[in-house]
Amino acid sequence: MKWQENGVRGVWIKISLKDAEIVPIAAQNGFEFHHAHKDYVMMIRWLPTDEPNMIPGYAAHYVGVAGFVVNDQNEVLVIQEKYTHSMQAHWKLPGGLAEPGEDLADTARREVLEETGVDAEFLSLLCFRHQHNFSFGCSDMYFVCHMKPKNVDITICEQEVSKCQWMPISEFFSHPDVSEQHRFFLSCYQDGDAHSWNTSIAPKRVISYWKNSHDLVYSISRRRPTCSSFSF
Repeated sequence: MKWQENGVRGVWIKISLKDAEIVPIAAQNGFEFHHAHKDYVMMIRWLPTDEPNMIPGYAAHYVGVAGFVVNDQNEVLVIQEKYTHSMQAHWKLPGGLAEPGEDLADTARREVLEETGVDAEFLSLLCFRHQHNFSFGCSDMYFVCHMKPKNVDITICEQEVSKCQWMPISEFFSHPDVSEQHRFFLSCYQDGDAHSWNTSIAPKRVISYWKNSHDLVYSISRRRPTCSSFSF
């Protein structure tokens, strides 16, 4: 085989939906599925027989983002989903999956606005959860963002949300229809609040490894004090 003679180790074939009849032919020639999208399938073949397959697997994680939005009355914005896997609806934070190429803060703002009608400003990452064996066997990273509302009037997304309200922090912590994970998210918020939010985890634009673009790097930094931070 010329590929092997020329030192080729891994071969990739991208087959569009309109050419799907090629798939069984590729399979008969030793190609395997690597991943698929709605308009194509990617197939691969590792040629060396004396070394392990070094072709990296496809993306293994989902990225979800939620907004922990707190108003001036110390109330948190919460929703109940219209469709849920559980028999009983739970109060939870508004949020959803990040779009390809979408930054975490932008996802949080978009999802909160879409589901509740509240436009909120990103302040800091609050915490994140790493879960395995999520949908289709993938892992899931769920980022919770501390946010400040620009408006408080609620307009729910009737396609996704059955209920939405501003719930007092104390009620949220003790409510029987709030999960233990969401109580933990609240404890993270209270821990930051107890220290007057003198630090935050926020993005900074840093030049990429290839030096042809910038990446967002999230890091802990000290917030600049405001007048409200001092006692007189």
